[in-house]
Amino acid sequence: MSVHTRRLVLASGFALPVLAVPSLHARAQGAREFRLGTITPPQHTWNVNARSFGEELRSASNGRFSVAQFPAGQLGNEATMLQQLQTGALDMSWMTTAELSNRVDAFAAVHAPFLVSSVEGAIAMLRSAPALALLNGLPQSVGAVGLRYGMTGLRQMLTRDAVTSLADIRGRKMRITPSAPIRDFYTLIGTAPTPLPLPQVFDALANGQIDGLELDFESVVNNRFQELARTMLLTNHSAFPMVGLVSARVWATLSPSDRELIRGLASKHIDAQCDGMIQVEVDNLRRLQQSAMQIRPVGADFFGDAVAQWDRQWGPRAPALAQLRALPRV
Repeated sequence: MSVHTRRLVLASGFALPVLAVPSLHARAQGAREFRLGTITPPQHTWNVNARSFGEELRSASNGRFSVAQFPAGQLGNEATMLQQLQTGALDMSWMTTAELSNRVDAFAAVHAPFLVSSVEGAIAMLRSAPALALLNGLPQSVGAVGLRYGMTGLRQMLTRDAVTSLADIRGRKMRITPSAPIRDFYTLIGTAPTPLPLPQVFDALANGQIDGLELDFESVVNNRFQELARTMLLTNHSAFPMVGLVSARVWATLSPSDRELIRGLASKHIDAQCDGMIQVEVDNLRRLQQSAMQIRPVGADFFGDAVAQWDRQWGPRAPALAQLRALPRV
């Protein structure tokens, strides 16, 4: 096993079977397989979308390009995969902007609380000029090229116990995705934000290690959290975007026409993923309404002045926030 290969395995945190990885120069010649990593399970819409992207890329390139998927964190968490993108050890990733916000403060803007109120609004926000402009600096800041935004559904709050007021969740441990902007909102509303890998959340909620969590409908259904949670606060309080990323090192080996092909097809399929979320949200909310969990709609006023405090805290560090707040609401 080469030194490069050993480093890839150690960085991933998994003892995966590894094939010899050709150099970037060698892979630039002739047929090549792009490895694409995600943290979401195989049935998740991101992976379904990535599969359709790979299939069309193979067809459009007459078999010259193909995509091998590594879902469910097989290559490690997103921080690990981002490191692999930086070195060129990983070609592509459909990655959350939550991870990017830990490296680039400007991406906090797309995670602002109560920035949008619907999936349609989130899609419009992610296709707006201020949001798309954030992608321009990624090659310099994180060593990856941002192709297009995808998304999950809007974020909701689930709790083990009944909730009728903000006082009922103050001091409670709420599982969040590791992200400074998300953490700060949960701190401002008085909870104890608790980062935890998604595969550990079901057991943690079952045994009381955490009192609740933030998640979208699809992930709640896929992981059966409605079986444990007594209450879901239907807040729609935050978008949760992803970005289709390509390693900047890999991108540099591609011809202009190949870059155009990949960007065009990725944008087409990621846009389709966003558009498909409208019906996915409807279907999954219907499933959750059939569960025993109480669903309680609440708005920004439920959380007092936490939104204004968050904006004061993050506005200077995420200049696009003011532009995104000024967009028409959908």
